[in-house]
Amino acid sequence: MKEELDNYFSGELTDREKFVLFDKVQSDEALKLDFIRMQNTVALTRLCSQKGDEKIADCKIAELEKRISRKRMKLIFWKTIRYAAVVALIVMNAWLFFLIERSADDAIAFTKIEVPSGQRVSMTLPDGTEIWLSPHSVLQIPDKFAANERMVKLDGEGYFSVAKDTKRPFVVHTEHYNIKALGTRFNVFAYTKSEHFETDLLEGKIEVSSQSLPENVVTLRPGEKIILKANRLVKSASLFNNDEEYLKNGIFSFNNKRFGEILEYLALWYDISFEIKDSAEKDLLISGKFRQSDEVKVILKALQGVHKFKFKEDGKNIEIYR
Repeated sequence: MKEELDNYFSGELTDREKFVLFDKVQSDEALKLDFIRMQNTVALTRLCSQKGDEKIADCKIAELEKRISRKRMKLIFWKTIRYAAVVALIVMNAWLFFLIERSADDAIAFTKIEVPSGQRVSMTLPDGTEIWLSPHSVLQIPDKFAANERMVKLDGEGYFSVAKDTKRPFVVHTEHYNIKALGTRFNVFAYTKSEHFETDLLEGKIEVSSQSLPENVVTLRPGEKIILKANRLVKSASLFNNDEEYLKNGIFSFNNKRFGEILEYLALWYDISFEIKDSAEKDLLISGKFRQSDEVKVILKALQGVHKFKFKEDGKNIEIYR
């Protein structure tokens, strides 16, 4: 099994062999821990230089070299340098297990990062931009930014702290809208499975434009957000304001939000479905907060403290009733 792990991190496994390995990792706790150790070690080779990193990296790389030949180590190093989207941490003590793949799109090579349900991932890009991804999100990063812009593709939710570069604006490309920034901090909610779209700005300035009507641009200032209502982008005050830690730590805070809408968020983050009976009063307004990394049952039990409902699980489907 150690040989299979070595082959995976050396890029020698086929797609079918990868799926077989992932099944084994999920069912074997010891193998899972071994996978995490090696994944973290490889991630260290991608980190941008930071104070104190040299000593840690030396220890971890030495550990990895004992497991993988120098030839394979060299291959991993150059691949991660070339295709890097730098994996820094796991937020909320979630164990590191997401897929990084390469795909072709108009001759541009992308690194794809897929975040598992109920977990969060944080990373730093080579330009210094920091990103925190919510559960069940997918981010695609080109192996090299263009000369005139830094473009990434997002399907899901992400908080971005963009490194300033006046010559190359940072663009988050979602299914229907683009968010353009120079150096700023903002949150984007744009799952392709959901009609809901929202962008909150904490610092700087961003421009939001439609894919179908790129000439129609909406500019946001700090403390503002834009949300899609009845197929129109509507500006209002942001609930996040300057509370960056909530966004980084994946704390979902809501004020007078419909119960049914909260369940829609959970369905996206955990890749589950809800069957809401009429008796469950899905239009009831609720206020509160919870962590995205909490288990669905824990969150539902907390919601029961402010709303009288019951729930019953059946695989990935949960029935909500009174």
